[in-house]
Amino acid sequence: MTKNYKCVLAPHHNIPQPILSILVGRIPKVSTVIQDVSEQTTADESKLDDDNKDDQDDSWDKDWGWSIDEEPKASNNINNSTSDFTHAFGPFTETYMASASAGGRHIVLAHKSKFVVVELNEEEDEYCALGQGSGCEQEDETITAILCLPLFVPSIRKNQMFVMAGYSTGWLRVFSETGTLLTAQLLEPAPILSIKMRTPPPIYKTVTHTCDDEEITILFEGNRVVSIDGQSLWMVLRVCDGQRESGIDASRMQTAFTYKKYELQRQERVRDVVSLGPSPPRSTTTTTTLLDQSNTVSTNPFLTAATSRYVAVGDAPMISYYATTESSRPLMSAVSMASYVMSRVTTPVFSFAKSWWSGNNGSNNNNNSLSTSSSPSPYVPSMHAPPSHIEPATPIPSVLTLNDPERRITSISMGPISASSHRSTLAATCDTLGRVILWDVPSGEMIRMWKGLRDTVCGWVEVAEPDDDQNDEAAANPLSSGQRTKPARISTFLVIYSERRGLLLVFHMRHGTRVGMYRVGQGWRLLPCGREPLGSSMVNADRRRTAMENGEGECGCLAKCLLIGPNGEVRSIEIITQEAKK
Repeated sequence: MTKNYKCVLAPHHNIPQPILSILVGRIPKVSTVIQDVSEQTTADESKLDDDNKDDQDDSWDKDWGWSIDEEPKASNNINNSTSDFTHAFGPFTETYMASASAGGRHIVLAHKSKFVVVELNEEEDEYCALGQGSGCEQEDETITAILCLPLFVPSIRKNQMFVMAGYSTGWLRVFSETGTLLTAQLLEPAPILSIKMRTPPPIYKTVTHTCDDEEITILFEGNRVVSIDGQSLWMVLRVCDGQRESGIDASRMQTAFTYKKYELQRQERVRDVVSLGPSPPRSTTTTTTLLDQSNTVSTNPFLTAATSRYVAVGDAPMISYYATTESSRPLMSAVSMASYVMSRVTTPVFSFAKSWWSGNNGSNNNNNSLSTSSSPSPYVPSMHAPPSHIEPATPIPSVLTLNDPERRITSISMGPISASSHRSTLAATCDTLGRVILWDVPSGEMIRMWKGLRDTVCGWVEVAEPDDDQNDEAAANPLSSGQRTKPARISTFLVIYSERRGLLLVFHMRHGTRVGMYRVGQGWRLLPCGREPLGSSMVNADRRRTAMENGEGECGCLAKCLLIGPNGEVRSIEIITQEAKK
């Protein structure tokens, strides 16, 4: 039976204007009127933008081409480069960055040298300020990238929230949710352009649990990429936070996480990058893709035995696939502190982690962890400063490129992990010619293009749907007892917000049927949510399943998007499923 989908901008909890004022100063009074224009015809839609005379021409050449009036103005402002969460706050106002936790319960807002952490307070019907900070130590230093970083901690049955901030000086700093500095590292002396997190798929999208890796991907200006091992970062932050709770300045511990550093070659400028992780195991049923045809199995690390895979977008070429099979020893972020911490720090954190990794996650262990969590932490003496030498990057070549000399892609947004393939297969890119392109990631092929959409941000929304023999309650809980033997049936939707047009579009994937179109005006912020917290790969399948069923730590959240208005109004982008009329 066919189904109809309808997008709804549901009211959500507000962010008080004083919180936004902390970041950007005086908030102008803006009257926002949301207009649902979903029922308009394609011809009517083309009239919404008087600046794009080519909207009524459906030819591929017109879609792909460009003209003088479309050429963007040059800008050297790194804040306007590539962040998925950074675009104009509104007409004639400043810019700010935002990042959210999986369910949108926590949001980090950053502007210039400040950041603010807000937490949802349902009783007050709004977001309340939880903490704020800066981290800037130089007069001209600014925050250029921000990440809301949740850590899943089974012993307390919730997430610990951290803030990872990148700076124009190249410094990477991590703060507690209240704004206390925990650790700082200088991995590359160049501005940080973006910070992204890759974690395992939710447990309801996999039949059997595998030991997936986790990664924080940091893009520096100059085509340098740093990949931080997620498990080592989880341990460092747990130790630092334990020291902070004991009254010790954790920022001077010089704790070390492991990372690898790459230089992306044969691309003039990388504006954004996403990590796909190691190559999946090959099977005889794998469909041959463009990458198989262009490279033999023995010379194509992207599909065979790559230890790291990246998709980079930017200038000349506009998109490149990178892969490496290097197996060199990971770098350390500071002097041999890993061995020091592991051998001398015997805090309850490590005792808990040891039992956690060994798979003893029963109620007894949880009770022991809770009972010993208040034990005093040992004194940590002052250590030598990290080495001043910046480690060189390992060059990695591209294995596939696609180029249009006049087109520059500014950002890439990976789609949610597919329940059937257990990996992300879709991505959306935005370019300087006002085009949004939908890509098939494994093959590197374009699926569809939308035009006339400048200053655009993309996000994704997922909806769990019951099969014919399942009810609505089962769809709301994909891990209910009747569905544990197979992945949930998930529908995916692409959300596009054009700041210049003030237009919000929602399409059903992957063939692109439009399910919503709204005139929301300028000054809104599209904020993608939905991913597993850091540390998920270290939890066995049963524990992750229990966490999701009990609503612990925002585990197992479907992809979703929030809209933040100029005055702090927040809307949730929801998809309603209806049976089609016969």
